[in-house]
Amino acid sequence: MRQSRYGRADDVWLCVVALLLSLPGLSLHANEIESLGGDPFADSCPNLTDEINAPFFPQIPSPPWKGDIWTRSQLTGDWADARNELAKNGLTFLGDITQYYQSVTAGGLARQFEYGGRADYLIDVNSQKMGLWEGGHLDLRGETRLGQDTNRIDGAVAPSNFAMMLPLPNQNVTALSGVQYTQDLSKNVSVFFGKLNLLDGTPDSYSKGMRLNYFWNAAMQSNLSRSYLIPSTLGAGFSIRDDVEPIFNFYLLDTHYIPTTSGFPTLFTNGVVAYGEYRLRTNWFDLPGHSAVGFLYSSATRTALDSDPYLLLSTILSGEQPPTKDSAWTATYRFDQVVYTDPENPARHWTLNGDYGLTDGNPDPIRWFANLSLVGNSPIRSRENDTIGIGYYHLGVSNLPILAIHGLGAEDGAELFYNAAVTPWFHVTPDIQVLDPAQQHNATALLVGIRARLSF
Repeated sequence: MRQSRYGRADDVWLCVVALLLSLPGLSLHANEIESLGGDPFADSCPNLTDEINAPFFPQIPSPPWKGDIWTRSQLTGDWADARNELAKNGLTFLGDITQYYQSVTAGGLARQFEYGGRADYLIDVNSQKMGLWEGGHLDLRGETRLGQDTNRIDGAVAPSNFAMMLPLPNQNVTALSGVQYTQDLSKNVSVFFGKLNLLDGTPDSYSKGMRLNYFWNAAMQSNLSRSYLIPSTLGAGFSIRDDVEPIFNFYLLDTHYIPTTSGFPTLFTNGVVAYGEYRLRTNWFDLPGHSAVGFLYSSATRTALDSDPYLLLSTILSGEQPPTKDSAWTATYRFDQVVYTDPENPARHWTLNGDYGLTDGNPDPIRWFANLSLVGNSPIRSRENDTIGIGYYHLGVSNLPILAIHGLGAEDGAELFYNAAVTPWFHVTPDIQVLDPAQQHNATALLVGIRARLSF
C-alpha cells in the first residue's frame, strides 16, 4: 500500500474496519427514525438542472434540522434555532464531507488502495423570503477535492469514482462551480442563467445526493454520450412545468469547463452547446415512472480529447494530435419506472432506470452508450432509510482511426452499492465494481471501496 500525505493507508484501513464494527450499535438508533416532515427545501425552487441525470429515487423521509443527534438531518443541528430563522428569511446552507477508500484488487493498471475526500457546499438565497421580489433564487455551489483515487489505475475510460474527478481531477482544489440565478415567470415557467453546475447546483438536485449517496461510477450517474454537456459552464435556459414537475428543459451553454474561473474572457469564443429534453410521466403497469427524450447540438471546434473533462482518454492518447471538427450531435432517451412497491408502505419501492445515447461519432469518442440499473429501499425491514442499487453500463467507442490505433474498443462495467443510513446525517456505502476496460490490453478490474458521508 502506498503512503499518502494524509496518513498511512493501513491506518485508514483500521479506521474503516473500526467504523464497520461500530455500525450494528449505531444502527439501533438509526432504526428508530420516523418521518418527522419539515423538508428544509420544501419551498425552494423547482427541480431544474438535475432533470438531466436524476432517476426516480426511493422516497426516504427528510427529517428536520432540529432534534437529538440521532434524528436530526444535519450533524450540527439547527444552530440554536438560528438555522431555521435564516431559512425562514431566505438564506439556507447545506454542507457535506465525504471520504473514499477504494482499491483495485485485481486487474487494472496497478493494485493498491487509495484514500481521498471532498467537501460540498450549497447556499440558497430566496428573494421572496427576504422580503424582495417573488420567485427568485440565487444558488451558490462550492466543492473541495483532496487526496487520491483509483480513476487513473483501474484502466477504464469511465471514471470508477466520479465524485473524485470534480471539480478538477488529481488536484487539491476548492472551486465555486455554480452561481445560478433562477426566476419564476409564472407557476409553470422559469428562466435561469449564470455559471451552471449541471450536476447538483440547485437545492433539489443537491439534496438528492446523486454523487454522494448513489453509484460511484460516472457511467452509472451520467449518460456519457452527452459528453459536450460539461458540468460547470456559463449558460442560460428555461424550464416548463406542469402542476407537478418540469416537463421540458432547454439549455444554451458555453463550451468551456470553468469550475475555478469566471469564464467571461472565453465566453462563446468556441461556439455553443444547445440541449433540450422533453419529459413525460408514465404509468406503466399502474406504477409511476418517466420517459424523456433529448437532443444536443454543439458548434464547438473540438477533437476526441476535448469532449468531456471527466472521460479518461487524455492519458491514453497523450502526445497525439487528433483531427478537429466544428459540429457534433447527440440523441438521448432515458426512463425510470417503479417496478415494485411495498403493499404495507407504498413509499418503499424499487425503480428500474435506463439511460441511452447515440452520437455522430466524430469528434465525440463515444459512439453510443447505455446503462441500466435497479435501485430501491433496503430489503431489510429494519433498515427503512437504507438504499441498495445494482447496475450495468456499456460504452461503445467511435471508430475514429486514432482510437483504433490505440486499441480502444467497447467498455463494460457493473456496480453494486449499499447505502447505509447510520443516522440521517451519516451514511456509509460499501461498493463493488467489475470493469472490462475499453483499452483491450488492460485486464478486467475488480474494485472494492467504502464511502462515508457526513452532512453538517
